[in-house]
Amino acid sequence: MGRYRIELVTMTDCNNFVEAVSRCEGKIVLESGDGFRVNARSLIGALAATEWDSLYCVSDNDIYTSIQKWVVS
Repeated sequence: MGRYRIELVTMTDCNNFVEAVSRCEGKIVLESGDGFRVNARSLIGALAATEWDSLYCVSDNDIYTSIQKWVVS
């Protein structure tokens, strides 16, 4: 399982992120610091998540190599 803090800023970020996680296996969600969760494979969910103060990608499998360009320290 992995939990990574990520940053999605633009529509292109969201499109590319959803495309990347759609190729990964297992359950993948976007989670706010307040506990709100949306499906990471949903473009509308990813767009909504850009408004959250903190954004995490949580997955059943290690997907770091697929999402590393959006991971922030």
